[in-house]
Amino acid sequence: MASRMTGVRSVLGVSPSEPDCYRTIGDAISAARDGDVISVRPGVYPESIVLDRDVTLSGSGQAGDVRVESSGDAVLRATVEHAEVSGIEFAHSDGEVAVDVRSGMLNLDECVVGAESEVAVVARKGSQLRLGGTTVRNPGGAGVLVFDGAKAELTGCTFTSVGTTAVVARSGGAPTMVNCVVTEAKGAVLAADQGLGELRGCRIESISGTAIVVEERSKLTVSDTQVSTVDGVALLSAGGSRPVLRDCRIAGTTAQAIVVVQDAYAELDRVVVEGARGHAVQVLDSSTADLNECVVTGAGHDAVVVGGDASARLAGCQITGGSGGGIVAEQQATVSVRDTSVVGAASAGLTARNQARLVIEGGEVRECQTGALWRDHAEGSINGAVVRDNLGDGISVLTDQPVDVAGCSADRNLGNDTRLPGGTGLPEPGGSTEDEKPPSRSDGDELDGLLEELSALVGLDGVKREVETLVRLHQMSERRAAAGLPSPPLSRHLVFTGAPGTGKTTVARLYGRILTALGVLRSGQLVEVARPDLVASVVGGTAIKTTEMFNKAIGGVLFIDEAYTLSAGNGSSGGPDFGREAIDTLVKLMEDHRDEVVVIVAGYTNDMRSFLAANPGLSSRFSRTIEFADYSSAELVTIVEGLCGSHDYRLEFETRAALHTYFTDLPRDSAFGNGRTARKVFEEMLGRQAYRLADDPDAGHVALTRLLPADLGPLPGSSVGAGAGRADEERIEQLLGKLRALVGLDEVKAEVSDMVDLLASARRRQAAGLPAPSVSRHLIFAGPPGTGKTTVARLYGSLLAALGVIAQGQVTEVARADLVGEYVGHTARRTTEAFDRARGGVLFIDEAYTLSSSRGAGHDFGREAIDTLVKLMEDHRDEVVVIAAGYEREMAGFLAANPGLSSRFSHRVRFADYTADELVTIVNQHATESGYECTGPTVAALRTHFANMHRGDSFGNGRYARQVLDSTVAHHARRTRSLTDPTMDDLCVLLPEDVPTPPRAE
Repeated sequence: MASRMTGVRSVLGVSPSEPDCYRTIGDAISAARDGDVISVRPGVYPESIVLDRDVTLSGSGQAGDVRVESSGDAVLRATVEHAEVSGIEFAHSDGEVAVDVRSGMLNLDECVVGAESEVAVVARKGSQLRLGGTTVRNPGGAGVLVFDGAKAELTGCTFTSVGTTAVVARSGGAPTMVNCVVTEAKGAVLAADQGLGELRGCRIESISGTAIVVEERSKLTVSDTQVSTVDGVALLSAGGSRPVLRDCRIAGTTAQAIVVVQDAYAELDRVVVEGARGHAVQVLDSSTADLNECVVTGAGHDAVVVGGDASARLAGCQITGGSGGGIVAEQQATVSVRDTSVVGAASAGLTARNQARLVIEGGEVRECQTGALWRDHAEGSINGAVVRDNLGDGISVLTDQPVDVAGCSADRNLGNDTRLPGGTGLPEPGGSTEDEKPPSRSDGDELDGLLEELSALVGLDGVKREVETLVRLHQMSERRAAAGLPSPPLSRHLVFTGAPGTGKTTVARLYGRILTALGVLRSGQLVEVARPDLVASVVGGTAIKTTEMFNKAIGGVLFIDEAYTLSAGNGSSGGPDFGREAIDTLVKLMEDHRDEVVVIVAGYTNDMRSFLAANPGLSSRFSRTIEFADYSSAELVTIVEGLCGSHDYRLEFETRAALHTYFTDLPRDSAFGNGRTARKVFEEMLGRQAYRLADDPDAGHVALTRLLPADLGPLPGSSVGAGAGRADEERIEQLLGKLRALVGLDEVKAEVSDMVDLLASARRRQAAGLPAPSVSRHLIFAGPPGTGKTTVARLYGSLLAALGVIAQGQVTEVARADLVGEYVGHTARRTTEAFDRARGGVLFIDEAYTLSSSRGAGHDFGREAIDTLVKLMEDHRDEVVVIAAGYEREMAGFLAANPGLSSRFSHRVRFADYTADELVTIVNQHATESGYECTGPTVAALRTHFANMHRGDSFGNGRYARQVLDSTVAHHARRTRSLTDPTMDDLCVLLPEDVPTPPRAE
């Protein structure tokens, strides 16, 4: 065979026809030694090459003259520490990988990899891949995949005709692309699952989907790169990822150019975005974007949009032209703009709306429809900016929140140079002041409009009636005064109680504006504070802070959120209670300025009771309480529909039905946020729609606006409950259906159903103004273990919450060890702590009889726990439902331990042992859930097992049934272990011989 020495290296020839050459490349590799060179002559080589030697493969002739073809197995597999390949074209089809780098380092120079595979080139864990001047084509899949910490250096390569993504980095894989070209691919780069990567001097064009995707906590740096002609998004950052773009140019995207969502971060330095058909930059979902010296021109929509609770910082940027606004901050977003120019926007140059915050420092805004606009409930500031030559107002503040305007030059605007609340202008150097008040409705029309705005809010029927009643009382007071009659006593201060996200802040703002329209308040602004805004950490500081915030609210409304935290103490065992000091200061200020400020305190229903009891003056000043109930499932769907309407999305009929089911099944625990939850669900649907459509190049306007059931995420796992004060009939029926579906427990089902009917009847009679019967909701669950007492307790708590009897419905499970302390006084504290955790739900005391059984000759701390419990049940009779569980005989001793127990536990629910047939049903249900099947003979064997076994006092019922299933599955595994080619039936069907024999009685 042809071989010649070059120093210490041999050159082996390979040719399909030439003499003295190896006929296959594989033969040459087998004969080669480490360091040898294998020269492959022109020809087609149908083989799969395994590089297990440190050799160099070199193709002779022109590009494409040497072609290696393979189907199925990889055309080239590298497993050696170092190997080099150059000048060879590899063709592969009908397999997973064309070129597979399993370990070591592989250099491919001036090669071509043409695949019809899932992936053209793969670099696996611990390997290194170097591609130089190589072309990769794979119409059926991805180009290069680098994963599990592998590294890749791709220099001067071309990726074309790629069916999915050209370069993929996953699970720590780190590709570096230098001077590469990606064209005619569905995606250019994907970094996922903590993938890493870098692009320098690359060109990406003619992409039919999202060009660059960085997700799942990945990092990617892109510099000196051009991205153009993208039928979708140029850069999508999601899932906590952190891409960096420097000195890049993005042109001609059919959707947004850059999207940052799902708590991601993007740093954009000197990035140019031209002609994006959607937004140039969109930031959502608690994400952040930094834009430094970026240039945006000709966006087809608002250029930079920041929504949700995201944030963005722009410094030294230029935004020119476009079909929408320049920079938009909406919802609860925060945007900081410094030394940035916005020129020629079709809408406002800078806009803050909803509850967003927009801060502008320096820069220039000109030739836009409006210069800088704050509306709705937005806030912020503008300082030292030049605002000129705009077609409407220069600086327009139409919000009810504070906006600081200082040091600006506003002139030559066709509207008001500066429009501030009340129509006042702000004199600026070189500018003019508009003294005319803008046209507005009459006071009567304004009041009607505000009441219409209140009426348009979703749900809140009781709240609306209360506010309208207050309005009519004020109107009646004016009429009585006009008739010379004394005015009725009116307390304008309010207590707002209820769960979060029920619109308390929104209604507070409307209430302030309504009182202003009535002439009761001067300005109606809302100053929102919480404990940290009022309470200081030093003596005397609290009074100063409280007075300062109160003075800001003069003429409007002081809204104190979570006001109960002021009466909860500072958490220390001694020292001054600065929260109480804030309350005392507040009471005095309310008296001194009784006609100048309206105070609204808000918080959870039960907690606000202790707040009002903290100072004798509070109850007299807050004589009216408005309860904000949880939104029903239908109301939550309506909220989502409203969000769709305001953002140009629409719900299909089946999507509305899926949403209704979702909200009906959604756990309503302490994390449930009502309207905030609806907004979160809506934003998550948008994210899922974006993922769904990212790979659809043909998605048109209709598809981009439709939300489908597939865009709705899974339910979170949590406890179940609802808001006190509102009955959810749909939820009640659903929970009763779950109760009826439990195996056996006929007496239990009847008892619980009767309790639910009795409580529902009492609620209806109370709503109708009839006397309601006294109903004890506390229960004794008596019976042996494993009969479903805890399961029924959870359903009962959820039913009470759905009935509106308790606030949340969570079940707090405790036993003697959780309630009884180790020394005098310790037990009362531990019992109280457990009881407090159950506030708004159910306290489930398992083996409660152990509290009444004396443990030794010392102090009986169990009796102390019972005494404490009885007092707490009386003091908080409307807040907690207590269920005491245990053996029936022993529970009689528990009830006799304290005279107050029997009267409070007037209902006893008896749990009987499961019958043999019921135990078989339980086993069958759990087997089906686990993917197993019980045949007829197996069911008969199970019944024989349960019928013949001995049932002692410790028999576990349902727990024992699960133990039997575990043993049956173990026997099945042992039986099928020796099968060489088991069928699906072999793996899933449980046979009679798998059923264990019952234990003998001892």
